[in-house]
Amino acid sequence: MSYKIPDEAVLEKAIRNAMTRTPHVNSQRELAEVVNRELSKMDSNYRAGGERIRRVGIEKNILKVVIEYHETEGPLPETCPVCRNAMVPLRNMSLEGRVVEVARKCTVCPYKVGQKALMPGRYGFSSTGKREISENEKRIRKLKKAQAKLREASALIDDALRMTELKARSQYAKDALAYVSEAKEQAGSLTNLIADIESIDKEDPGWTRPTVSIKNNYRKDI
Repeated sequence: MSYKIPDEAVLEKAIRNAMTRTPHVNSQRELAEVVNRELSKMDSNYRAGGERIRRVGIEKNILKVVIEYHETEGPLPETCPVCRNAMVPLRNMSLEGRVVEVARKCTVCPYKVGQKALMPGRYGFSSTGKREISENEKRIRKLKKAQAKLREASALIDDALRMTELKARSQYAKDALAYVSEAKEQAGSLTNLIADIESIDKEDPGWTRPTVSIKNNYRKDI
């Protein structure tokens, strides 16, 4: 039997409809069942896999997810295995005065790991009851993904040059990547671009703005 893959807009609508009718599901398998039931009402040939439904539902702010983990081998991820958004390091000061990474968490969903890698083993889902995220939030997520890619590139450089005479020379490339990502003094760094976008939608509270008067009647911030 042939099937059709729905585009993202169709799948988003099906997820919203499914979570309106069934606000809580206890597994990804159950989530796929209720969403595919809604898809079949739109077109009997539509089908979507559980992983794609999960990712789109989280990305569109439709699904709230609870994660059960199991330990696994390998490096800590820079990209979230649950929703494919960026992971960010959580750092702390050690007793020796060094800044060290103590954990890593997703910028969007609840996925979080400590010093050992953890893989999702089982999911539970519920409806967030919220509308789609703003365009600025989408931009911020993309920039945070770019930061994660730069950290991943830095780790790859380290890995490629380990145990070679060239390792000492790799610091230039790693510093350049860190500068593009995090330089506070560079207006075009990803950190500053994210901060600027975050400030776009923020307004000063009413009590900080001047009262209307003859002098400021035409001020745009009133």
